[in-house]
Amino acid sequence: MAMRTLCRRDVRVAHEAAHLRRPAGVTKGESSAGRLQAPGFVGSLMRGMRDPIRPPSPRRWATLRSLTLVLAACAAPAPAGDAPPTKAAAEKAAPAKAAPGVQDDGEIVSAVAWFEGDLEGALAAARAAGKLVLVDVGAYWCPPCRELEEKVFVRPEVGAAIGEKFVALHVDAEKGEGPELVKRYKVQAYPTLLVLEANGVEKGRLVDAPPPEELLAGLSNIAGGGDALAALEKKVAGAPDDLQARYELASAYAQAARRDAAEAEFAKVIAGDPDNAKGLAAKAMVDRAGFILAKLDGKPEEAIALYRELQQKFPTARESVRAYRSIGRELHKLGRDDEAVKSLEAMVATDPANVDLKIGFGWFSFRERCGQSSALTAVDAGIALAKDNAELYYLRAELLHQLARPADAVAAIREAARIEPESAFYKRQVRRFSELSGGA
Repeated sequence: MAMRTLCRRDVRVAHEAAHLRRPAGVTKGESSAGRLQAPGFVGSLMRGMRDPIRPPSPRRWATLRSLTLVLAACAAPAPAGDAPPTKAAAEKAAPAKAAPGVQDDGEIVSAVAWFEGDLEGALAAARAAGKLVLVDVGAYWCPPCRELEEKVFVRPEVGAAIGEKFVALHVDAEKGEGPELVKRYKVQAYPTLLVLEANGVEKGRLVDAPPPEELLAGLSNIAGGGDALAALEKKVAGAPDDLQARYELASAYAQAARRDAAEAEFAKVIAGDPDNAKGLAAKAMVDRAGFILAKLDGKPEEAIALYRELQQKFPTARESVRAYRSIGRELHKLGRDDEAVKSLEAMVATDPANVDLKIGFGWFSFRERCGQSSALTAVDAGIALAKDNAELYYLRAELLHQLARPADAVAAIREAARIEPESAFYKRQVRRFSELSGGA
């Protein structure tokens, strides 16, 4: 299987329905075709597997492409969605025959001609046209999915290149046929771009939101039979003592759901860095807990045990602080919400002045619908420390909405939009929260 090398997939929520993405020159009112929503080689494959404490804001996102993996958060179930804007509102949102790009009101016109229908229909269309199928698997709350939406799929050259070789289909990982497709192709992170033969067999995948040139090169490589995973294997075979390369290979195996191969390589990384002097043992433990034990094996208790072992073994490692959140997620899956909230509170308590930890608590509670009142307290404390942080106000809006305080939620999202007036996302969210509150 050909793969990109890294994926990023954490948490910055965009509460938008799948019909947000539109073909070039077509308004939302004219077409229901939509989408939401994800390695540059080794660097990209691991990005989506991580679960940073806070999702980067759009203006910081590009600077984080070299960050190492922490357990991917985009795997967690999204909160029950609110109803998307009505068709009438959608028709009013953007002018007819708009050019591809982000519109003044924050709406998006895609340059990609997305197939309207399900996977079987897309495969049939590909057989008839002699093309491959490109399946974009994402979730409405996924930050790198918005990167693709707003910065990549709006590029005319991207739309033209995809249309030439692929039938393109967007699948919401958490709606319709999405969950079954995620299980069928073992999707580990969002966004994941699957390249399929017309018979449904996977040729390869890209994960994360690469810039247009990287995306097109990666798709061309896969279509032509290239194999990035094989290249990683060759690299490790040629330099068996290169622990960084071995970690990248282990992460690549995990991303491809090759459990036993990933397990073996992670074990070698942990053994080769016994004191975490290279910073790789802690990362390998986090990835093993999150991807192998929690996700592939479905054993949350064992994942929690490994996270706690990490905290005891390397208490000063950044991954040990982040592990509180991962422990909280697994506890929530087990229905132990009180313990989950305490784990997030313990995370914040490790550094009361750290705004990112408070943001991490907010994202956890919003996405998991767990401990919203406690998270709101943490977010408000973060605002007291960083009054111009739009992300905090966005999280405040989402938490207030879940706590049935719609007017306060509108006020919070308007403040986020005031802080970042050029953000297309916040423009859309102001509209969304206003509609949810009855036009307040």
